[in-house]
Amino acid sequence: MAMEIPTEVSAALALRRTALLERARGRILEVGQIDLGDADGRYDTIYSFVRSPGESDLDGYMARIRELLAPEGMAFFLEPTIRTGPLGRALGIGGQVVRPMTGLHLDRDVPQAIRRAGLFITDLHRFEIASVAAPLRPFVEAWARLPTGSRSEPNGS
Repeated sequence: MAMEIPTEVSAALALRRTALLERARGRILEVGQIDLGDADGRYDTIYSFVRSPGESDLDGYMARIRELLAPEGMAFFLEPTIRTGPLGRALGIGGQVVRPMTGLHLDRDVPQAIRRAGLFITDLHRFEIASVAAPLRPFVEAWARLPTGSRSEPNGS
C-alpha cells in the first residue's frame, strides 16, 4: 500500500533513520523500496520505516520479515505505536485513539507484534514527535533479531 506520512514526521525521524541506515551490512531490504511479497531469499539487514500503519495484518507483516531475516541478521523498525503506561491504558479504555488519516492503523503495539513473530528485541527506544497529530506522536525504534540458536521457522520448529 502506498502511504504518505506527514512531512513533519519524516523530518523528525530523519536523524534516527540515517543512523539506522549506517548500520546496514550484507544483503539489505528496505520495506517500501521492495514489497515484502516480491522479496526473495534472506536478508542480513531489514528496515521497516513507518510501514506498519499501512498493513492491515500486522502479525502477517512481522512474520514475513522474520521469514526473510538471515540467521545472524538484524531488523530495524521505526514505527508509530500505541502509548504505554497509565496514559496509554486511559486512552485505550476511553476510546480516544483516533485515526487522522483514512486507512492507517495507529492503535497497535508494534513491539508486541515483533515479539509475537518470534523475533528477539535487542534495543527498544520509545519517543514522541510533539509537532504532529496525537495518534502519530508515539513512536518506537526497535532492533530485533532471531533468537540465538533458532532456525528460520517461528518457535524454532
